[in-house]
Amino acid sequence: MATATRTADYDTIVIGAGMSGLACASRLFQHDHYNQKGRLLVLEARDRIGGRIGSVNVNGSRLDTGANWIHGVGTTEKRNPLMKILPHKKYRELGGRVAFRHPGSRRKKFVVAPEQEAAEDGEWIRVDTQPPAQQHDTSCQEAGGDLVIPGEIAGTLAASIWGLVGSLHGLAETTPSAEAKRTTMLQAITRSQALKDAFDDLPNEYHSTVSGTPQFIENMEAAPLAAQSAEHPQGQAGMSLLEFALDDFEGDQVFLQDGYIAIIDEVAKELMSAGIVQTGKEVKQIRRNTDLVEVETTDGVYTAKQVVCSLPLGVLQHHQSQDRSAKSLFSPALPSEKQKAIEDLGFGTLDKIFLVYSSPWWTEEPYISILRKGFAEPPADSESNPTTDDDEAISAALDSFSGFTDELPGFAIHRDGTVTPGLCSLSLINLHNLTGFPVLSCFVSCANATRVEAMTNEQAGGMLHRALTSWLGRAPPKPEAVHVTRWAQDEYSRGSYSHMITGLSEVQHRQEFQRPVVDGKGAAVLSFAGEHTSRNHFATVHGALLKG
Repeated sequence: MATATRTADYDTIVIGAGMSGLACASRLFQHDHYNQKGRLLVLEARDRIGGRIGSVNVNGSRLDTGANWIHGVGTTEKRNPLMKILPHKKYRELGGRVAFRHPGSRRKKFVVAPEQEAAEDGEWIRVDTQPPAQQHDTSCQEAGGDLVIPGEIAGTLAASIWGLVGSLHGLAETTPSAEAKRTTMLQAITRSQALKDAFDDLPNEYHSTVSGTPQFIENMEAAPLAAQSAEHPQGQAGMSLLEFALDDFEGDQVFLQDGYIAIIDEVAKELMSAGIVQTGKEVKQIRRNTDLVEVETTDGVYTAKQVVCSLPLGVLQHHQSQDRSAKSLFSPALPSEKQKAIEDLGFGTLDKIFLVYSSPWWTEEPYISILRKGFAEPPADSESNPTTDDDEAISAALDSFSGFTDELPGFAIHRDGTVTPGLCSLSLINLHNLTGFPVLSCFVSCANATRVEAMTNEQAGGMLHRALTSWLGRAPPKPEAVHVTRWAQDEYSRGSYSHMITGLSEVQHRQEFQRPVVDGKGAAVLSFAGEHTSRNHFATVHGALLKG
């Protein structure tokens, strides 16, 4: 007697209710077929939707823990699709900034990793994995001075860094893929004329600051430049030049002032109303049988004709590394090409340290007088360039601070191309101007992100408070509360977003994810979505949206 074919509970199950999973389900739900009950289901392990987009409330302040930016609003001919969702959303570019100079060189002991002893050009270094304990430069405090860089110099410094980034994109676009794959981003930086020009354009006293500022690129990409920045073994070689070999959206890089939650809610609105999204349902295994796909969760087993997996790459990598000692996430195992794609792409961490205050002290005396000296105005074509003697205008336009700490390891790239251990570069965003809350938000990435995640909130806040004290030459008010994101420790993300590893990652790995796993009849039964599956828009929210 022939075995009867089982009936699936759903036509399609989408795993993950982040931007990509929600975008996929929302697009399916536009079809009449999926409007009917029992056709579509979204399973989410968290007790909320949004994935790596989220927010928390601390002392009455909304803190956007995940994505905050639209990376290129696009042009009239090629508009970023995020701009079509809630078109009246509030956003703007970052304006005025104040930079604090490098406090002076301090030699750190370092050793060369055995596997890097034969590296070319001496660009590979590894400093001690433990940051200096409770060390911070106090010379400015003892002298009663600050580390503010004059505004004109700070503007030149900022322009040089963005010029460097632009030159790296240009180099990546003109370098053959095979060569870009084996070229580290650090190699490209050390050989860059744009970096040499930055040294030539600034007085010698600021060269130590110039040497440390390329660390900014690590925060952009959540990917290591030097060996000591790598948080994962497969990232030891750093990110490759292939990271910038893409055709992304042009236009301004803008900060979403109300966060991404409203966009998530808009994408998910009809799905939530129809009861299609179920939270608190962690997927334990996806079994591809002969007639259907079984999705085992912490709350039972669901069956479907096809499954779309939008789990983050970090989660896929974790399960693949654990499969030998635990039940495999996929049964049978994924095709070898997809296993290699999972293994050879990078997945890094970008965290935020939020300092929540009772009021924005940086808009008040004596701090505003200190900051006024270093205020770097927005571009000359701005409609409202404040004058440097207008404290109220400066307060309204001052969006970011940058400086150094020696409580986390960093590195310095010198004009001659050599790389040495150095201080960690920090960037802080003034959320009071952007969201209305009296909060400073500091970015930390890669291995330093995992170091900060190992700290308590109070320890991380203390580190930043000491840095601010060093920069200003006097102690600012202590924060009322501190909140640290911990994306590497988050079992449902295990990092922030993907990147290209030197010598390993290839464009074809992302394209491999775009090919579904088929059954014996050639029908697609398992597909993948997420920022890591995008050829040109990986590591972005719009990449997740488009691939969903």
